[in-house]
Amino acid sequence: MKRNILINTFYVLLLLFALTSCKAKKVLLPAVVIPEIPSVPAGPDNSRKNKLKSINESDMVFNTLAVKSKAVLSINDKSNDVNMNFRIKNNEVIWVSVTALAGLEVARALITPDSVKILNRLDNVYIKKPFSYINEFTNEQINFRTLQSILVGNTVSEFITDSTELNMESDEAKLKSIMGSLTYNLRVNSQNKVVYTNLNDQAAKQELTANYSDFILVNQQQIPHSVVMDSKVKTKKFLLDLKFLKVDLDGLLDLPFRVPERFLIKN
Repeated sequence: MKRNILINTFYVLLLLFALTSCKAKKVLLPAVVIPEIPSVPAGPDNSRKNKLKSINESDMVFNTLAVKSKAVLSINDKSNDVNMNFRIKNNEVIWVSVTALAGLEVARALITPDSVKILNRLDNVYIKKPFSYINEFTNEQINFRTLQSILVGNTVSEFITDSTELNMESDEAKLKSIMGSLTYNLRVNSQNKVVYTNLNDQAAKQELTANYSDFILVNQQQIPHSVVMDSKVKTKKFLLDLKFLKVDLDGLLDLPFRVPERFLIKN
């Protein structure tokens, strides 16, 4: 794996993000594939208010989520295979580890609503920044909950307002919201699960697209098995193709993040 790709990996962690309390149940993927439900002709239940309510209620609900995945990471059309682990405490913390296929961890990130902490193990560098650091790479309206929602395939609820456009096309619903310079486009399937998210700021030349597919059942909730994120920031292009291998929903989480003494600290 080329060194420059690995060094840039922890930056991708930022760009991508502008990129339940029952007994823990671990699932090895692929699991049960969700059959497509025939679309229901438009009627009273497909009124705008009820449809938006149904979409919101179909979001994944969790206290904790741990995902192990294989990924293809492309930076400016140069691709590499990596393993990526995500551990999330809902609305509190996102822990990410990126490992080369040889088993070498190259980057680790700990992101909270207030801060971004990154370990660059290749260069022995520790970066600690306020969460606003992410806004150097993304639109300033992107916050922690936006980041989390996109990663797990939920709607970005703060972008769905009374002015949100809703159009029904066959078995899909399309939503569109404009918040300042940011346009939010969303598509959901017949089961009201998000299959496409797009955040676009044309003035800043920033765009993030996420596609979700191959849904499975985990603790009676639908979770996408395949997530493809495509980020464009001015002249830079990043693509992350994730295939989930293992999901642990509402289990106990370990979020190790120790800064070795030899690491150079950059604030």
